[in-house]
Amino acid sequence: MTETWTTGRLVLLGAGIVLVGVGVVVGLTSVPQGQWPSVLFWLAGGVAVHDAVLAPAAVVLGTLVLPRVPVGWRPALRAGALGAVVLAIFAVVIVVAAGMRRDPSVVPVPLTTSLVVATSALVLAVLTGVAVGTAWGRPRGRGPADPDLLPPEDAD
Repeated sequence: MTETWTTGRLVLLGAGIVLVGVGVVVGLTSVPQGQWPSVLFWLAGGVAVHDAVLAPAAVVLGTLVLPRVPVGWRPALRAGALGAVVLAIFAVVIVVAAGMRRDPSVVPVPLTTSLVVATSALVLAVLTGVAVGTAWGRPRGRGPADPDLLPPEDAD
């Protein structure tokens, strides 16, 4: 199956390349030399977390959960699962950092309040996505909403 590169995709690709370049320049110019071991440790940790947590969670979600829910719910649940994992990773970092903080006035909002608000916003966004997905239903005239629901091709 060939994919056509539309103008929008090319613009997004170009913007992504530019933003990666900006991130590299900012990272190289703003990270003090003594902190590079920590930065490399966190980058390696990100790869490890992806391989140990995100990828298996996505496989479990895709094979066990999504086939059992209505088609209109699936995009919201996929996004919500990704958001929940990212929120959990940030929460671990924030909790560990809060334990090492010398000055509690640096972050004046209680940690539990921040986590409850972030989790509530995520749940609200998923529920909104489920409601929208259910209201819109399956797109008409475009085939099934999920490629997994296509009938198998005959091998003639």
